[in-house]
Amino acid sequence: MKGANLKEYYRYKILSLLLGKYEASRSFQTGTPGKQRPQFAMARSPLAEDYFDEMDHRKREAIHAALDELASAGVVEVTWPRFQEGRRVEKVYLNFAAIPRAYEMAGMEPLEQRMERMRHMLAPLSNHPWEWVRRWWAEVDGALAARRTAGLDLDDGEGYENLVRVLLALPGLEDSVPERIFSQRVLGDSKAFEQGVKKRLLSLLKSHGPEEYETDAEYLDSVGLTDNPKMVLAAGPFIFRAGSAVFDAGGLSGGLGLAVQTVRAMEITNVAATWVLLVENLTSYHQVVQRFSLPVDEEGEGGRVQAAGLPAVLAVYTGGFPHRGVQLFLRRLQEYRENLAATARPPVYHWGDMDYGGIRIYEYIRRNFIPDLQPYLMDVDTYSRYLHAGIPFGDEYATRLRHLLDDDVYCTWRPLIQEMLKHRRWVEQEGITDFENPPAF
Repeated sequence: MKGANLKEYYRYKILSLLLGKYEASRSFQTGTPGKQRPQFAMARSPLAEDYFDEMDHRKREAIHAALDELASAGVVEVTWPRFQEGRRVEKVYLNFAAIPRAYEMAGMEPLEQRMERMRHMLAPLSNHPWEWVRRWWAEVDGALAARRTAGLDLDDGEGYENLVRVLLALPGLEDSVPERIFSQRVLGDSKAFEQGVKKRLLSLLKSHGPEEYETDAEYLDSVGLTDNPKMVLAAGPFIFRAGSAVFDAGGLSGGLGLAVQTVRAMEITNVAATWVLLVENLTSYHQVVQRFSLPVDEEGEGGRVQAAGLPAVLAVYTGGFPHRGVQLFLRRLQEYRENLAATARPPVYHWGDMDYGGIRIYEYIRRNFIPDLQPYLMDVDTYSRYLHAGIPFGDEYATRLRHLLDDDVYCTWRPLIQEMLKHRRWVEQEGITDFENPPAF
C-alpha cells in the first residue's frame, strides 16, 4: 500500500475506531454530549502494532498524516507527550461538534440513520396476527427508539427485510410447507430462506415463541415449515370418511400413513379400538403396532373388532411434539370423541420418555388437543423398575426439571420429577419392554 492510499486507510481506521466508541457511549444514547469525548490512547489501541512497528516507519508517518488532516478539519484533537510533539502520539479525541463531518470523511452512514431505517423496515410487524411477534417488535422498536441496537445487525438490511416477509407470510400457511418451496414462493429464491433467514427465525422462536420445543425441526414445524412433507402414522381399527369415500383402517395390521391433505379432508366416523395410545418415539410405535394392533376377522357391535389376543388399540405416532399433520389428526379424533356420550368415548393415553421433554410433550397435547388425556407407563412405579437403565443427567438438566416443579401446570408430575431429581436419571421410552398389558379401564 502506497502513500495516499496508506493515509486513507489509517484515516478510516482512526475514524471508525472513534465513531465506534461514540456509538457505544451514553452520549450517543442520550443524544447529548457528555463530559468525556470519545478517545483512544495510541499505545493501547488497535493501531499500536502498526504505529510502533520499527521495521516499517511508513506506517507511523501515514498515521501522522491522517491525524494532521483530521485535526486540520477540526474532527479530532491529538495530544503528545512532553517534548515529543509530532513524534509520538499519546491520545486522540473526537470532537462532538464534528461528528457529522467524521461520518462523512469515513464514508460511514450514521448509526442513528441506520436505526431509523431498521425501525421503518420492521414496522409492518406491529400489526402481526401473532402476539409473540408483536411483542418482539415492540421490544426491538423501543430499543431502537432509545438508540440501542437490540442485538440487531444493522448492516444486514436485506436479511431483516426477508425476515419481515417471512413472518408476514407464515400465518397464511394452512399446512406445513417444505422450506424450499416456501422460500421460492415468498423470497423468490429456493435457497434464500435457508441461507439468510432460517437461523434468525429460529433464534426468534426460541427467545420469544409461545412454546419451548426440543429440536429446530419442531420449532420450524410450529410455524408451518418443514424440510419435507411428513405423514401421519396411525394403526388400529378406525373408520373415516374423506369426501364421498369411506375407508376402514382396521384391516391394515401395519397401519397406514396419511398425508396432511387427507387428514384435513377426513372425518373419523368410528373407532372400534378399546383405547387410543399416542406414542412419542418411532421404535416404540412400531412395537405397539406389532403387539396390540392385530388383524381383525369378525364384525362386532360398533364395527370391526379384534378376534383374539390383546385388546385392540388405535396407535398414533406423535414424533415428539406433534407436527401439524398429527395435530390435525388429534383434532379430528377429539371431534369424534366429543360427539359420543362421555361413557362411550375410547380413553386416550400418551406414552413417552420419562424426562423433561416427554413430560412437556404430554402436557402440550393435553392442553391443546385431548383435555382428558392420561399417561401410560409414565409413573413412579415404572420409573423405579427401569431406573437401572436410566440415563444420567447433570446440573443444567436438573435446573430445567426444577422449573417444572415450580409450575402448577405440571403439578401432577411432581412425584415423578422428584424421583428423577433424587436419582439424577431419566428413562427413555425405548428401554421399556413390559407394555403388553393395557390400562385397566
